[in-house]
Amino acid sequence: MPDLKNDSQLTEVSSEIITFGCRLNACESEIIHEFARELGLTNVVIINTCAVTAEAERKLRQAIRKLHQENSDVKIILTGCASELNPDFYIKMEGVAGIISNRMKLSRDEYLKYVQNQPNVRTNDDGTYHGKVRGFLQIQNGCDQHCTYCVVRLVRGPNVSFSRDDILAQAKKLLQKGYREIVLTGVNVSSYGRGAGDSLPSLLRYLLKNIPELRRLRLSSLDPADLDDEFIRIITQEERLLPHIHESIQSGDDLILKRMRRRHSAAQVVEINEKILSQRPEMIFGADILVGFPTETDAMFENTKQLMKTAKISLLHAFPFSSRPGTPAASMPMVDKKIRLARAAELRNMSQKLLSQKMQEFIGKNVTILAENDYVAKTNSFLQVKSCKKLISGRKYLFHCESHEKKYIIGSPIELIDEG
Repeated sequence: MPDLKNDSQLTEVSSEIITFGCRLNACESEIIHEFARELGLTNVVIINTCAVTAEAERKLRQAIRKLHQENSDVKIILTGCASELNPDFYIKMEGVAGIISNRMKLSRDEYLKYVQNQPNVRTNDDGTYHGKVRGFLQIQNGCDQHCTYCVVRLVRGPNVSFSRDDILAQAKKLLQKGYREIVLTGVNVSSYGRGAGDSLPSLLRYLLKNIPELRRLRLSSLDPADLDDEFIRIITQEERLLPHIHESIQSGDDLILKRMRRRHSAAQVVEINEKILSQRPEMIFGADILVGFPTETDAMFENTKQLMKTAKISLLHAFPFSSRPGTPAASMPMVDKKIRLARAAELRNMSQKLLSQKMQEFIGKNVTILAENDYVAKTNSFLQVKSCKKLISGRKYLFHCESHEKKYIIGSPIELIDEG
């Protein structure tokens, strides 16, 4: 979440988007931001909310109160999963002027009611939200799974895949705007086309065939249960698909996975990752892990830690279980909150060690990077880089890796690979 303004003299603000939660929310926020620019919204803050954890909702309430206290004239508009889950509560909060449902959040007309007829409309004229490095493209929404801990299906509905041609057109628009890399995103990207005779690998081939100028394509979080041999073939054979996969693993213990109603086992994750690495050794794996799920014992948690090593996970998003209203897990025997928090912290510490080991493999080598700002970039495999010399945002460089610290590889650019 961006820093909120502390200027007590502020009497008018341009439209601002505050985003909580997943990459899909980030993608949707870019679209909403464009609506706000086109309509000339002023004195409006739109918050794209998240309901995955109780902590996300706590921070949301805190942000709403802070915004209202600092400028009571600002209209706060909520959209996203938290406001969808509990609209009656949020609409009563001071400063909240309206709620836009998940179903309508990407409808431009929904924002017309907040347009003010002011002569001096202030908008951001740079035409971008995150800059022109990495653009997000939503290919589906909703989910057909019934994971016992998750409210996403309740607030976003069943899986809906967007048409290939619409996705193709949106990808071309992103490239025309100057984005150098496109990330396909959704609630469950790997479920694309399910029930409609289509699939994610088929969509990937269609995009890469019809947009030869698309040189860098990434995928957001994937369900291991969907990563079949067809997917493994395209991710290992197509160089324009960048060598980084983020898997929604959630646990390394098979009994916990069953109680979560996940469709994969720990052994399947290891098998998938080994197959991919055997054909594309530069691949780096990330994962979502939920610790402290109801009934999780110390031994079950140890299984998760072991899976991190055997499945070669280098990038981790670990978070403690948070009981969500309306989910089956909410009525299961809870693990003490202190234990949940301690396990999450332990897993993050372990993840830092695994990441350090992975980064050490790059020291002394040259890699391709895409600059995100003057001194920060990412490798093709999504490792973060800090440059000792100034970079140009959106440009590709050959980069020499000299050392590493915390989450960054440190080094210097050797040459500019392209002219942008």
